[in-house]
Amino acid sequence: MLESITYAISNFTHEITKFMIYIMEIIGLFIILYSSVLTLTRFAKLKYNQTSTDIRIRLGRGISFALMFYLAAEILRLILIREYKDLFIVGAIIVLHVIVTILIAWEVSHSLHVMKEERELDHECVD
Repeated sequence: MLESITYAISNFTHEITKFMIYIMEIIGLFIILYSSVLTLTRFAKLKYNQTSTDIRIRLGRGISFALMFYLAAEILRLILIREYKDLFIVGAIIVLHVIVTILIAWEVSHSLHVMKEERELDHECVD
């Protein structure tokens, strides 16, 4: 009796976790698609008359936000691990996600710095 209850709870947890992983990945996908389409339309409206630094920052932030959902999905995937090799695979994926997130955050902060310098130069040219 206790074994069947334990098995049912384990199976339920497994299924809910798989469902939540899919939901997190779909949310991340939609955020990337939305950010990409929005960035592309804004870039098309520029017609090479203005700088695209602001657009790069917005796309970087969108991708960074989506990566948080993908990282959450990978963390949830840890619940489903049954063997050590699965642990190493999920661990490697998490490390790669963290590295990509750090690189995107650096790119966004660098772009913000470039944008600030461009505004200062524009202000100096007007004076």
